[in-house]
Amino acid sequence: MADKIVAVNTQMGEGWKVSAQIREHLLVIDQPTAGNEGANPLETFVFSLAGCISTIAKMVAREQKIDLQQFDMSMKAQLNSAGLLGKPSDDPVGFKVIDIIATMDAVKDDIQLTDEQKSTFLDTVCHRCPVHDNLLNPTLVTHAVA
Repeated sequence: MADKIVAVNTQMGEGWKVSAQIREHLLVIDQPTAGNEGANPLETFVFSLAGCISTIAKMVAREQKIDLQQFDMSMKAQLNSAGLLGKPSDDPVGFKVIDIIATMDAVKDDIQLTDEQKSTFLDTVCHRCPVHDNLLNPTLVTHAVA
């Protein structure tokens, strides 16, 4: 199967606003202490993880013939902001830990999934989620000036 390319081009606006036109969607990232026109980059990152897991959950449920009646995510990501502020820290600049809690109502063959089955389902989903995988495995990221 051919590689899929995901391309995003952003524009810096006034203050801290960054926007991107992605297909027919305008996405805005901003800071709450500035214009507050969108979520900040860290919130957007965690939302991307939750969104990817949720999307893959629908795919896996369809494949496994599970009626996924509810799939809600609670995400908490912890970081020491010293590094991003340019201060010395032994902690990574990025998140130290991301806790994921999925609340689901799932039925297969008219029987509610047990907690163990739900846990196995979530493991399968997270294993197939590209955003989750990028957090667990190093991804080559290059940067240059145009």
